[in-house]
Amino acid sequence: MLKKLLSKPKSKKKKEAASSALPTLDRLHETLEILEKKECFLQKKASAEVERAKDYTKAKNKSAAIQCLKKKKLYETQIEQLSNFQLRVHDQIIMLESAKATTDTVDALRSGSSAVKAIHQSVSIDDIENAIEEANEQTENMRQIQEALATPIGASADFDEDELEAELEDLEEEELDNELPEPPQRTSMEPSARAITSQKPTNDLAELTKLQAEMAL
Repeated sequence: MLKKLLSKPKSKKKKEAASSALPTLDRLHETLEILEKKECFLQKKASAEVERAKDYTKAKNKSAAIQCLKKKKLYETQIEQLSNFQLRVHDQIIMLESAKATTDTVDALRSGSSAVKAIHQSVSIDDIENAIEEANEQTENMRQIQEALATPIGASADFDEDELEAELEDLEEEELDNELPEPPQRTSMEPSARAITSQKPTNDLAELTKLQAEMAL
């Protein structure tokens, strides 16, 4: 059934029927409004006959009161007919609105299907693969360009990397020496290590001379 609904109209009459849905709905709503107005008018007439019958009853005019009630019955019969007419019009409005909603839904589904089909026809798997391949090629070209730009040329290409690293190590050692704390300064009263060292051989020589003199005795 859904396949039949989605199928394209085979005749021009179907298209014309679909396009005439709105005018038909407008006509049905106008008819319904007219019927409602007539019903309201007849209800007022029936109520008026009831009031007249009451007046004739008070006046002891039984025959006139009965005639008023007969008219009221006629009005009520017409009101009932108008109510039935309104129900039929309501039924037609509901059916037509439902049919129009179905048609609109089918048209929307058909349009969506056609759009998807057009997209599929315009884009194939080969197009996607070619686009991906082209993107990869452009990426590789950009990488090669960046590598070429990063390669040193001219005077900078003749630098010795080992020599530069050795110079860098010397700079690091020099910086480390500068960061070490300086030794505390000596006061004038403290003897230097060189003075103590220079005095020690002199004392040893004096002791040796003294020992030789004692052995000669």
